[in-house]
Amino acid sequence: MLGFNWSSQKGATSKVDARYDFNSELPTPDILAPRGAVPTIANQEPGPWIPSTQDGSTHASSQANEEKTVANLDHGWRPWLVVIGCFCLIVPSYGLLSSIGLFQTEWEQHQLREYSKSDISWIISVFGFLDCFFAAPCGILFDRFGPRSLLLVGSTIYVASFVGLAFSTTYGQFMACFVVAGISCAAPTTVGFTVVSQWFKIREGLATGCVTVGSAVGGIFFSLVLQELFNRYEWRTGVLILAGIIMAFMTIGNFLVERNESQPTGAETEDSWDFTAIRDMIISPKFWLVSFSIFAYEMVLFSQWGSIPSYAVSTNFGDKQFYLMTTYNIGAIVGRTLPSWLSDRKLGPVNTIIIMNVFTLLVVLVVWLPFGAMAVSALFVVTVLMGVGTGSFVPLGVQCVSGLCTSRTIGTWLGFVYTFSSFATLLGNPATEAILSRQGPKALMAFLAGTLVFGLACMVSLRFVMHGGKWILVRKI
Repeated sequence: MLGFNWSSQKGATSKVDARYDFNSELPTPDILAPRGAVPTIANQEPGPWIPSTQDGSTHASSQANEEKTVANLDHGWRPWLVVIGCFCLIVPSYGLLSSIGLFQTEWEQHQLREYSKSDISWIISVFGFLDCFFAAPCGILFDRFGPRSLLLVGSTIYVASFVGLAFSTTYGQFMACFVVAGISCAAPTTVGFTVVSQWFKIREGLATGCVTVGSAVGGIFFSLVLQELFNRYEWRTGVLILAGIIMAFMTIGNFLVERNESQPTGAETEDSWDFTAIRDMIISPKFWLVSFSIFAYEMVLFSQWGSIPSYAVSTNFGDKQFYLMTTYNIGAIVGRTLPSWLSDRKLGPVNTIIIMNVFTLLVVLVVWLPFGAMAVSALFVVTVLMGVGTGSFVPLGVQCVSGLCTSRTIGTWLGFVYTFSSFATLLGNPATEAILSRQGPKALMAFLAGTLVFGLACMVSLRFVMHGGKWILVRKI
């Protein structure tokens, strides 16, 4: 629950713009603050997750920046143009990644048919792994210099990697192109997920949800596009058309996305960003708990993206794989918007993600395990429900991280969390393929359920720590 004390007196300062004071008993909603007031953290000792200067003082420039920041958040048309730009960045990056399993089935049937499914799955996994792994350096660069140059370089190389993919014919060439694509994709995804927190406060959950809908919309769009391209054109022509589509989205994103000028970069402030931010983050127990939780969610998420087509084939529903991916992403649209809205209005991101974790676990154990392989209609129901459940993990995870740090370190925090989670994306798809081929669909259900239980335990522990070691059932957090 938000617990800010408000003061409009001259000289009032704020050490940080962290979202929550979890030790406060009575909330003071932001919207009730007097005009021109500056938020301060009440009764909050400096800790590893709340940076402060060595003498506990703040600069006058920081005060002015905070006042300007509060005045500019959530208001006007500019923040929503940034949301549109971020949406356009996520569609061809995370959106394409959510339908990347269709590349695998294409290679299995044509270009790489002499390779095993497990071997081919490593190409997909390396793409997702590098996208997440390089989020940390991209996050540091974002906090230090802003999004412009980072975004321009990353999106240009990303488009070029698909041009190279169009001319590839061997396993090594496909792998090399996806390595370059994964590294360069880290820039637009990091910027797309991070910059929104600089423009929104009250509606941050809704805005983040709208951005992450780009993943689901991109999944639907690229599922249909890839099906048409692979069926109608030869490989080179189809992938060149795909590269042109990606370039169009990235161009719009580059024009619309910019940092909030009231939130100066580390290079522009007197209390400039330095590596103490990384040190303070790493020694924070909250960082590790949220990292382990998102690790589990990314494992489930990437297992879903890569395994739905293969699962359909293994259960004799292979002709429905394109439609299953579309159905999954339709469910993900609901998962990325409705829970984020509830998080803003009623529950808070931590409570909401715990609820969605339990929901997804029940879908796996109660619906998918007993009924998923019985009929194609049951598999479609499972797919849309899993889309709702796992689709909520990305925006809510971003909100959870955002609530633990300041706007000037959000890029670093989010980047390092997703770098840690990158190992889940590397192992998720090959592990899923190995389990499916050797143990069958039921073993895959057990694997997903166990991973969700682990994520739930970590997130519940995070909630406990954020409450100061108290079990408080009814509280927005």
